[in-house]
Amino acid sequence: MRQLLLVLRLQQLGRAVPFAELRDYLLEQTALRDLAANYSQRTFQRDLPHIAERFGVTIAHDRRAGGYRITTADPLPAGYQRLLDAFELQEFLRLPAALSPFVQWEQRRPQGTEWLQPLLRAVQQRRQVQFQYHKFWDEAPASRTVGPLLLKEFKGRWYLLAYDPARQGLRCYGLDRMRAVETTAQRFEPPAGFSADTYYAHCFGIIRPDDEPPAEIVLALEPTQGQYLKSFPLHPSQRVLVDTDEEVLVQLTVYNTHDLLMELLSLGDQVRVLAPASLRAQVKQIHVAALAESNA
Repeated sequence: MRQLLLVLRLQQLGRAVPFAELRDYLLEQTALRDLAANYSQRTFQRDLPHIAERFGVTIAHDRRAGGYRITTADPLPAGYQRLLDAFELQEFLRLPAALSPFVQWEQRRPQGTEWLQPLLRAVQQRRQVQFQYHKFWDEAPASRTVGPLLLKEFKGRWYLLAYDPARQGLRCYGLDRMRAVETTAQRFEPPAGFSADTYYAHCFGIIRPDDEPPAEIVLALEPTQGQYLKSFPLHPSQRVLVDTDEEVLVQLTVYNTHDLLMELLSLGDQVRVLAPASLRAQVKQIHVAALAESNA
């Protein structure tokens, strides 16, 4: 928790910060007050290599500015804050019980977040990992040895996109189904042409079809539900076509996948699919079948 707070504080301020100011900041944090009271510069120096290993963030002293700053050469990748949030959640759940009257968190907690840190290091170091993977529909787990390429979050769960040499292709694994994750000494190279920045660019969720292009999805929403989608878009490509007191029309460019279908069905009668026709027919068929089943 202490190390994470240091990273977030330096990111927030964006300047060189003297050690005394960082220590005072830690003292202001109720959950860390007792620990921070004896926080020395020597302990801070011991924290720095752990921060670099855990978060991929290098902190160094800027003598001219008289303080410490993040000196990571490249900007943090998009979505890195969500990864920090996941780490922060792990630490937050360890806070003293005395704070529980003031905080209520979701009782459903994703499993497998303990694998985030070792998998992130393996992705950075391009080292293969091996683990036991138990699919929900299989009776027993199976061994996997893969080249990890990307960590992705979707609906509170974390997934690993990896190259599986045994299957000679990319596969996505849920961290909640992993057991006994180990990083090997075997290095690997990503598949030719693979780009972590663009692989999921047109995806809603973790499914990426290889045999079809993204589709232009047009949705008509009830005004209130439309406001929810405007404040929390389904996808970065989402744009508002119409926004009136009667309806909100939005368009997004994504693959037409099962993940998208499940999301649209969760909106019930608050959404109508206008395009493409294939998705409209699929949603209609499911609703008709559900109605028939309820009337049976």
